[in-house]
Amino acid sequence: MHALPKCPQCGNPELTQTKTFSVIVEPEKGEHGLVERKVAMYSCPRCGTNFPTVISRQKYLIVAEEQLRSLQKELADAKKLNEELDAKAREMVNEQAELQRKIERTIKEGETGRLEAKLAELQSYVEHLRKEKDELEQKIKAS
Repeated sequence: MHALPKCPQCGNPELTQTKTFSVIVEPEKGEHGLVERKVAMYSCPRCGTNFPTVISRQKYLIVAEEQLRSLQKELADAKKLNEELDAKAREMVNEQAELQRKIERTIKEGETGRLEAKLAELQSYVEHLRKEKDELEQKIKAS
């Protein structure tokens, strides 16, 4: 985006755009390609000055047809490879999520197994305590 121009004569920022056109400029020494400049003509209502301003630039390179075809093929191949890699990445993300679920399930099953073993141990201990209680109550009754 370009800055809004001001009149070069009086500095007035309130200008009227009268015309736009494109100009193709050949490269300067050491540059490659052509430059398309979009130019707008402005008119200052205060002092009547008319002046041009470049509003955008686009650089174009000239490429041999064979080289263009080669670049287009490389681009198509790269896009295809990118799509394949995206699909593989999505597949790997799904596999990772499934493995995470399996890990969590295994952890829960392991915890459940430990808790069931602890429960069996506590039940056995409670049963032992009940037997001792019954034996003690019978000894108290017998005495």
